[in-house]
Amino acid sequence: MLRPSPNPNHGRYMIATLIDIARRAGKKAHAHFGKLTAGDVDRKSSVDMVTRIDREVEEFLRAELGRAFPDVAFYGEEGSYGNLADLDRVFVVDPLDGTTSYIHGHPFYSVSVGLREGGRTTAGVVYLPYFDQVYWAERGKGAFHDGKAIHVSPTDRLIDSLAATGFACVRARLEHTNLPLFAEVMPRIRGIRRCGSAAIDLCYVAQGIYDLYWEFQLQPWDFEAGVLIVEEAGGRVTDLAGGPGYAARRHLLASNARVHDEFLAIARGHI
Repeated sequence: MLRPSPNPNHGRYMIATLIDIARRAGKKAHAHFGKLTAGDVDRKSSVDMVTRIDREVEEFLRAELGRAFPDVAFYGEEGSYGNLADLDRVFVVDPLDGTTSYIHGHPFYSVSVGLREGGRTTAGVVYLPYFDQVYWAERGKGAFHDGKAIHVSPTDRLIDSLAATGFACVRARLEHTNLPLFAEVMPRIRGIRRCGSAAIDLCYVAQGIYDLYWEFQLQPWDFEAGVLIVEEAGGRVTDLAGGPGYAARRHLLASNARVHDEFLAIARGHI
């Protein structure tokens, strides 16, 4: 495991400190896993849930990141932090990605921390508390899982692909959802897996477990760290039209790059 150096401007110090903080935040969440009471759970909408732990972990991350890097702003899922586009150097954080999984005792939930500088993600960490696993990347320096370099899969045909997706669009009650695309894709791939955490799905693409992942209606905190991890592992990330506008258009495709265009040929008819 990386160890922080005393120099806060050193890249190695930055990523090691982010890993340490994400790991401690995740352990706070895991201490309550499977022990939630009705009073711990609230609703943002009829189907979008939040827990007391989401909020407490976000406050922990805000405090610890602020202490370690006082010159970097903070932008998280559970608070009000202004306009992200106005923040030049900022941590984009999901304190508990996969809240529904967490509530139901499904172990696939994560802590995601991405560092955005000048509009570009330069570092990202995703920690999986239940499995005590960490993924990270720095721009231009590769992607890693528990200290070992990771790379996307060599799969080169869509029919041989294991894919992941999600349904945030359905929870948001959007008129146009992922369901028609899902129905068309299913017969053309080997299988689908559902974690319920975009950050984990992206890490699994980076590691070569999944060959691709797509979803509509994602928020910046969902993908900030994971997109960089995919790209640094040799993958490709675009919107579902094949362009770079996934953040603005709110739909995203991440893949091993080899099956990307074959999937896009299907997806373009659904956006």
